[in-house]
Amino acid sequence: MLVFHNDSDTSYANYAGNLSSMSSATTAVTLRFSSQVATSVANDVVVLTVTAGEEENVMEALSGAIAEARSGMTVVASDVSGKTSYIHSGITAVSSISVDSGSGTFKNFITGAFTSNDLTLTTAQSGSLISIPANGTTASTITLPTSAPAGTNYTFVAVADNGNAATTIAGSFDGVLSDGGDNTSVTGTTAAVIVASKFKKGDIFKIVQSGVSNKYFLEAILKTADGITVS
Repeated sequence: MLVFHNDSDTSYANYAGNLSSMSSATTAVTLRFSSQVATSVANDVVVLTVTAGEEENVMEALSGAIAEARSGMTVVASDVSGKTSYIHSGITAVSSISVDSGSGTFKNFITGAFTSNDLTLTTAQSGSLISIPANGTTASTITLPTSAPAGTNYTFVAVADNGNAATTIAGSFDGVLSDGGDNTSVTGTTAAVIVASKFKKGDIFKIVQSGVSNKYFLEAILKTADGITVS
């Protein structure tokens, strides 16, 4: 749990896994947590006041605290008189806490699109469900962020059968693929490859950064045998 207190008797806590994005502006870092209002997707929002020039350092400190899952609870910032504490010296206050009153949560959805045959992901997109379109006749790549923190994860789903060209995800992978009715253990240090003409509409796979030797865990449910290979 990530906990925030300001000195106006307003506090907020949410699971780190519900953090949908984090961004910075001059003297501020904004954290958005998945939420819902009526039928629309929205966010609970916590804005931290940050010393100018410390925005990037605060975001990195927060990312480190989120990735460190052994602590059951982390007080990120507390403005309470006599009990002030901040996870990083660059944080000076909890500027605001805004809570949506809806019920339920939504997974962040990204409509994937290949740009110059490449789909590049960021750590801020961790936790998202990403659609994979048909890639036609040109080989494509999915690029993962460099040095992503442990727990960084993405789920991919095919919204159309892929074409007769492969899609490569560079990296070191271990995992289990359920494809064509069989379960197959895979391991490799070079890449995972979505095989040409074998990634069918509705196929789904997930990758999670382990934080150990930059290794990703991979699990997939595929209609066709050997739809994804690891080398």
